[in-house]
Amino acid sequence: MTESYARSMSPAIDVSDRRHRLLRAAGELFAERPYDQVTTVAIAKRAHVAYGLIAHHFGNKRGLYLATIEHAANSLREARAAVLDQATDPVERLRLALDRHIAYAEDNAAGFLAVLRGGLGADDDVQDIIETLQRGVIQQILDEIGATEPYPPVLRTVMRGWLGYFNEVVIDHLRHRDVPRATLVDLAVSAFRTAVATALDTGDVAIDPRIAELLDGRSR
Repeated sequence: MTESYARSMSPAIDVSDRRHRLLRAAGELFAERPYDQVTTVAIAKRAHVAYGLIAHHFGNKRGLYLATIEHAANSLREARAAVLDQATDPVERLRLALDRHIAYAEDNAAGFLAVLRGGLGADDDVQDIIETLQRGVIQQILDEIGATEPYPPVLRTVMRGWLGYFNEVVIDHLRHRDVPRATLVDLAVSAFRTAVATALDTGDVAIDPRIAELLDGRSR
């Protein structure tokens, strides 16, 4: 038994720490390999905890996978929301939220990729977690620009398209790390402005004209 493994089995290690180790290790492995190629033995080994703790905390591999996805989604929401009181300009608030989103992805690449890939693609519970996260991102941003529910269909559509674009930008960034974060934010904001401007041009979307001007860049 290695020294690190022995330490992980020590009663001095908090139970919540062992659970967190399992979530972190599972996030890494699910991001590296397809779901079917990840074993609970491999997860426990990477987490340096007893194999039986997976059943104790999560029931089985699927339960651990769902917990991994939900943990990453919640952490991402908290990281993004934490910056929204740092600016009053809606575009600057958007930039801060996107920057924090990318920073979180950089610091937690495995969990972030596990969320976006959703290895159990046909699993309703996984899809519910991912869909709730996606809706939350869209709603947070639309609230920032003064749109109200029910959102016009064209606005909902362009926002889903923009979010898909932004997700792919972040995935590419995590794979290559060769574009500065500030540039990624510029790209995302520019695409967002274009998407919203296109929606406004249909005449079916109404938001505060002052915010529309900011989004269109006329005040900058």
